[in-house]
Amino acid sequence: MIQRIQTVYLFLSAAVMISLFFLPLVEMVDEAGRLYVLDLHGFRELAGEAVRHIMPVMPLSFLVGVAAAVSLATIFFYRNRIMQIRLSVFNILIQIGFYPLFFYYHYQAGKQIEAASDFRMGVILPVISIILVFLATRGIRKDEMLVKSYERFR
Repeated sequence: MIQRIQTVYLFLSAAVMISLFFLPLVEMVDEAGRLYVLDLHGFRELAGEAVRHIMPVMPLSFLVGVAAAVSLATIFFYRNRIMQIRLSVFNILIQIGFYPLFFYYHYQAGKQIEAASDFRMGVILPVISIILVFLATRGIRKDEMLVKSYERFR
C-alpha cells in the first residue's frame, strides 16, 4: 500500500488541499487602503488586530475538506483498484467544482466592495491537486492492467 507511487500522489493531493485552509486565495485593497482577504475562513477585512467577517464561505471550505478526505480515503481502498479509480475521478470532479464556487464568492465579494484583486498561491493549489490525483489514477490503472494480464496467464 505505502510503497505504491499512487499512494504518495494521493497523500500529497490531500496535503495540498489541507494547506488551502492556511493560505489566502485572494487579497483585495480598496481605495481607502483597507485590506480584505478571501480564504476558506471567509471573506473578511483585516484592520490591524481586529478582523471583521463580511461573508462566510462554508460551502467552499466543505468542498475542500471533502476533497482532502476522499484523497485520504482512496489510499485505503488499495485492494479494490476499480473503487480507487472511481473515487479518484469523483475527487477530480469535486476539485474542478472548487473553481466555479470560488469565482462565485470572488464575484460576490467584489460586488460588496470596490477593490483591486490580487490572486494568491492558494488559487493554483487545486490544479496541482488535480494533477496529482490524475497521476495516481494513471498508476492505479497500470496496476489493474498488470493484474488482468497475470490473470490471463493462469
